[in-house]
Amino acid sequence: MSGENEALDGAETVICDPETLADLADVFGRERLGHLLGGLDAEIVLRLETATADTAGLGADAHALVSVSGTLGFSDLSRACMALERACLENGDVAGPLQAAQAEATRARPVIAKLRAGSA
Repeated sequence: MSGENEALDGAETVICDPETLADLADVFGRERLGHLLGGLDAEIVLRLETATADTAGLGADAHALVSVSGTLGFSDLSRACMALERACLENGDVAGPLQAAQAEATRARPVIAKLRAGSA
């Protein structure tokens, strides 16, 4: 699968791990991987684009994204969601971690779309 790397602001940035994607494609097949990536995209929209002010709900949403994004090779998104979940659990300021998670999600979504288009 190509498209794991996107040129952003003129710099080559790795948004998801190509080796992880290749391993998953070998295990599940490209079509199933495309469905899994579609599920991640739907979860991002559901859980981050319409984020709630309720820290318990926001923490649960972040938790749901930690493993799915990490499993699919989007480790920066996973780490950002982990930081958001931690802030929610510690009743800390969630504005910064939420913004960071949303920024990573914004970076990931076009890559997910490109990967899905290549898996059809």
